[in-house]
Amino acid sequence: MNTKGNLSTGILIGVGLSVAAYYFYMNNKEKVDEFLRSQGISLPAAPGSRDYSSMSLEELVSTKERIEDLIAEMEHKMKEQVKE
Repeated sequence: MNTKGNLSTGILIGVGLSVAAYYFYMNNKEKVDEFLRSQGISLPAAPGSRDYSSMSLEELVSTKERIEDLIAEMEHKMKEQVKE
């Protein structure tokens, strides 16, 4: 019996399928997450997303100011593009 060859083949197939599944998931993350949530599976919040209801007033104000700054920067860039 060639057990080492069978083991190596099995490991390679498993790694290949894992990589393919990860690639599929990353390309369709929103759809897959939505499907899983509809099936009752609880998923953690996306990295960088925050639960605003649990933030302190200072954190909320700081977040609001950062968003306003980003909006102002984007508006400024859009105005510059229109001038060109």
